[in-house]
Amino acid sequence: MAKASHAIGFAVGGEPGFRLSHKLAMPVSGHAVAHDSGRRVRAAPRVVGIDDRAWRKGQRYCTIICDLGRGRILELLPDRNADTVASWLERHPGIEIVARDRDQGSAP
Repeated sequence: MAKASHAIGFAVGGEPGFRLSHKLAMPVSGHAVAHDSGRRVRAAPRVVGIDDRAWRKGQRYCTIICDLGRGRILELLPDRNADTVASWLERHPGIEIVARDRDQGSAP
């Protein structure tokens, strides 16, 4: 039930989540839904930066993805493939803005 209330809170927010959980016969307090949804929303990155990074200069490259809101590295992808980056972005639907360099050879 906790996972369901987290999902409801994340999807629709505190008060609407409270009403929806009662309609689904899974009553939880509005405070719990609001608290859980707020914590999860804040935990998810919204703005990321994507760039190439060299494992070994001139020999092997990867893609680095940074949370620009918190200034920390989120992921080092094993290559510079656009498909690899697209797959990563699909697994992180909360991302709203992607910043990248303008190099034609880099991942999207």
